[in-house]
Amino acid sequence: MDPYRERVAWPSWFYVVLGVALAVGVFGTAGALARHGPRLGAGVALAALLAVAVVFWRLRYVVLEFSPAGASFGFGRLRRHVPADRIVSAEAEPYSVARYMGWGYRMGWQPRDRAYSVIGCGRGVRLVFDDERGRRWKVFLACREPDVAIAALNS
Repeated sequence: MDPYRERVAWPSWFYVVLGVALAVGVFGTAGALARHGPRLGAGVALAALLAVAVVFWRLRYVVLEFSPAGASFGFGRLRRHVPADRIVSAEAEPYSVARYMGWGYRMGWQPRDRAYSVIGCGRGVRLVFDDERGRRWKVFLACREPDVAIAALNS
């Protein structure tokens, strides 16, 4: 079986909301500059807004790859690879917003409990694995076809 690869992107309306928020921040900062003259604080605020926009753009999708060799996951180019011999279990399950309190890279209620999720993707793969130091991790990975991804991992 071929590896399962997927890029789970944020919904298109999210970019509109982000763009409006960025525009409000930029125009608000520009207005403050016009009223009060060039101040370091306004320039720093504008730079911070642009930095946030760049970070959101670079991390705009979850990248997944499942194969018999293991699993690879992350946002954009920031990825983690888990070899198959370290994977304890993989199960399909719904995403719990209450458990992670939102979307994106989230931390759960317990140590080493993480989620890589996007708005609009309500299902995914719960991957349990041991890291290089023997610590047990539980990671939820947003996925449109979790059963197919798990099948690729187990093939």
